[in-house]
Amino acid sequence: MQTSITAALLQTPQGRRADEILRKCVHCGFCTATCPTYQLLGDELDGPRGRIYQIKNMLEGAPADGEILTHLDRCLTCRSCETTCPSGVDYAELIDIGRHHIEQQNIRPLGQKIIRKLLGMLLPHTNRHTHLFKFSSLLRQYLPASFKAKTPVIRAAQQYRQIPANLQKTVLLLEGCVQSTLSPNTNAAAICVLESLGYKVIREPVVSCCGAVNQHLNQLPEAEQWVIKNLRSWKKLDESYRFDAIVSTATGCGVMLKDYPKILKTLALDSALYQSQLDKIKDISELFDANRLSKNIKKYSPNKQQVSYHAPCTLTHGHKLADKLYNELGKLGYQLNIPQNAHLCCGSAGTYSLLQPALSKQLRDNKLQALQECSPDIIITANVGCEHHLNSAGNTPVIHWVELVASDIERSH
Repeated sequence: MQTSITAALLQTPQGRRADEILRKCVHCGFCTATCPTYQLLGDELDGPRGRIYQIKNMLEGAPADGEILTHLDRCLTCRSCETTCPSGVDYAELIDIGRHHIEQQNIRPLGQKIIRKLLGMLLPHTNRHTHLFKFSSLLRQYLPASFKAKTPVIRAAQQYRQIPANLQKTVLLLEGCVQSTLSPNTNAAAICVLESLGYKVIREPVVSCCGAVNQHLNQLPEAEQWVIKNLRSWKKLDESYRFDAIVSTATGCGVMLKDYPKILKTLALDSALYQSQLDKIKDISELFDANRLSKNIKKYSPNKQQVSYHAPCTLTHGHKLADKLYNELGKLGYQLNIPQNAHLCCGSAGTYSLLQPALSKQLRDNKLQALQECSPDIIITANVGCEHHLNSAGNTPVIHWVELVASDIERSH
């Protein structure tokens, strides 16, 4: 694609990077076939190719307006288009640049600004949202249907028995700002699974946000503060414990964590200072080894129930680990059902379900229909946002896959 980005923008790292990405696009349109919003709306401007054109026009000097803002806001950043693209267009990075550019034009309505500001101030901080979530969860049954669907159900963490294993390696387990409040059992189950795999688990001493919420809301200074805070904290802990891995159990957080090197390029920091920690960032599925687990847990035998497998976009298109996890769980004997159109987003996408409720609900309902076609006993996923979004409407329980495995480990002893 030929570009004529303004000279002023080409003087900036973001402008040069956008120019580089845009020039990879060959207008083929393969991306539209896998874009969730294009599938729903059928509008070229609500597909990746259309959004790329809109970003290109803005960066070349065309005025930004409310219509372009709407089309960019509707993007889930699911990265399905990146998986499909034959030219390797880094779409997620490009739309971040486009969103940042249009935000600088100050055309967003005041009401939207206030809501986004409140979300950015609330969600990443556990000391701010914990009591609110718990209180709303208690009142959930008394709320009108419209509010009830948006109110998460908090499941308490259970105590898993410590399974004897030879702990040869050490990992830092990241708690997750929202996950530690809404799904504390995920981290409890993760410890059970990791220890059964032979890892000594050090829990994050102070719960911290990965920065994804602020990043997606285009609150870049706040996101960058989380990046710096986390890297400094991990480096200090790493000097004491010598971690073999820094582990996230939420795939949405994990994708953000693996993008830290890109973010560091925009900061006046020497990334080499933190390279050891950056190299250790892993999604828990990367450590999951069926052969090692079955070797350490001699009596292990998975519960033969019908399980639907929801691979979040961040696991599929971000980490590119959906097949790896599916195969490892299959080695243990789980019979996993993959739904039709598994590549399409469930509509959670961080704060998307709050900011784009109509589209989010359509995507959720479509996903649930596909997941429940085989009448499963349970649905497993790998991301806290997907878990609670799908649980808000379905009849089948949705849990993190580590909870399924941990429960079966517990049952085997």
